Amino acid sequence: MREGTSSTETWPFECLYCLRVWEEEYVVHRVRDEQGIDVVVWIRDDVTVEPPWSGTTCPGCGCGTVTTFPTGYLAHHPETTLGRTALQDAAGERPARGAPFASHALLTLTLLLLTSAGLYERLHAR
Repeated sequence: MREGTSSTETWPFECLYCLRVWEEEYVVHRVRDEQGIDVVVWIRDDVTVEPPWSGTTCPGCGCGTVTTFPTGYLAHHPETTLGRTALQDAAGERPARGAPFASHALLTLTLLLLTSAGLYERLHAR
């Protein structure tokens, strides 16, 4: 391989499950091989890793459903604080972990019961 360039990139992430926000720093080596193909190697903590948009998991809950922000996004949006999850309210308290799931389950159960009641009435109206 030929000589290339190295740079440090900081990528901001958000977990779509627990809404945790964090940043990770990568060393990025860019080189062109003998066939003229660009090769990019991502390194974090002295270990070669996948690119930030592939295979990142949340350090808080372990979920693999993670999104990235544009570089510099967090610096321009002070309402999003690193390490603070969006589930915390103004008093700093965290709601129960199952709260969002419980509301979806309740809504689903209600719709299922209403649909079943309508079907029952149609069948017995004949």
